[in-house]
Amino acid sequence: MPNKKYMLAGAALLLASIADAQAQTALIRPSYRFPEAPPPSGPGNVQIGDSPLFVTPYLGLAGGRDDNVLLSHENRKASTLYILSPGVTVDARDASKVFTFDYLAQIGRYTSSGDDDYNDQAARAQFDMALDRRNFLRLVMGYGEGHDQRGSTDRPVSNQPDKYRVSAPGVTYAFGSPGAQGRVEVYYDDADKKYLNNRETTAASDRDTQTYGGAFYWRAMPKTYLLAEGRETRIRYDLPTSLQSADEQRLFAGVSWEATAATTGTIKVGRLKRDFKSDLPSESSTSWEGTVTWSPRTYSKFDLYAVRTTSESTGQGSFILTTLTGVLWSHNWNSFISTGLDLHHQHDAYQNFDRTDNTDSAGLKFGYRFRRWLTLGAQYTYTKRDSNVPDVEYNRNVYLLTLTGSL
Repeated sequence: MPNKKYMLAGAALLLASIADAQAQTALIRPSYRFPEAPPPSGPGNVQIGDSPLFVTPYLGLAGGRDDNVLLSHENRKASTLYILSPGVTVDARDASKVFTFDYLAQIGRYTSSGDDDYNDQAARAQFDMALDRRNFLRLVMGYGEGHDQRGSTDRPVSNQPDKYRVSAPGVTYAFGSPGAQGRVEVYYDDADKKYLNNRETTAASDRDTQTYGGAFYWRAMPKTYLLAEGRETRIRYDLPTSLQSADEQRLFAGVSWEATAATTGTIKVGRLKRDFKSDLPSESSTSWEGTVTWSPRTYSKFDLYAVRTTSESTGQGSFILTTLTGVLWSHNWNSFISTGLDLHHQHDAYQNFDRTDNTDSAGLKFGYRFRRWLTLGAQYTYTKRDSNVPDVEYNRNVYLLTLTGSL
């Protein structure tokens, strides 16, 4: 059943992927692939009776210190932090159908800042069916409950973090067998985000985001595809007086490849345009989505990404034009010791507002697999935001010791 390394990494991203109700801000929409069979190694799992369902529970514990809980320029507050992360993965499959279900909760407690305690959770169910060797269907349902850390938005800072829930169904249809000369994909997502507290400041951020589009892949070489993609995102704010409801169109051309066993990637370049339903001016810009994975050794991997996309305003400007670049390096020094390095740069240009932010972060992880089912670790993350608006600048250090276990 699921490999422990990738299962836990995927679970850690589950909250973020469901919590982000804007489907258009995903780093990159990958081409469709029917789920592969999991590797035989990994944590233990429990079969439910004689059914094809296998259940894999896991648990994460972390403790450390956050030296700027409020992400504040001057009003810094430091606190010891404890995080409990229980989760479960369910897997069932046969030759033509695969069902997976993932659930993860994150329960955070600050000893010196109890108002910032949080209880986040996310669940995602996915069903894939190979109708025949050319036709594939994927159905997805996601649900999450999360929070915006105080100081992370431009809304006034309340006594507690802004809490929200997100529901996000989606469907993808793919025509074309793996390796075919041509393949076509069409997709639809609908993410509905509603805030649950601090309604005097959060009601204006309730919205529904529908994304639909299609992509065509043409095999130019044995492991290289040229692609063209069109995507539209309809963003509708619940507040009748909101000026931010808009339609956003994107057109991409690019290439996707598996040039060697060590290198895979997808690069898309094109144009985006946002048309508001109010009198706010339309905006257009160059856009791109790119990821490249390089594995010089079986035990070492680099993931590089560069994205230019849009983010929703939380009080300043009509929207934010965001450019992300970064690299993640994971390395297994032996069968027991692993490390990870995460470098990230984000440039935020506020539209119709005089503000530009540059945020840099660096993260370092260390893991020691004490037992097959138990990993001890340590993490450090440094974040620094510079801006032409000095009051929103900050820097932050987070230190954590971690313990991750499964069956």
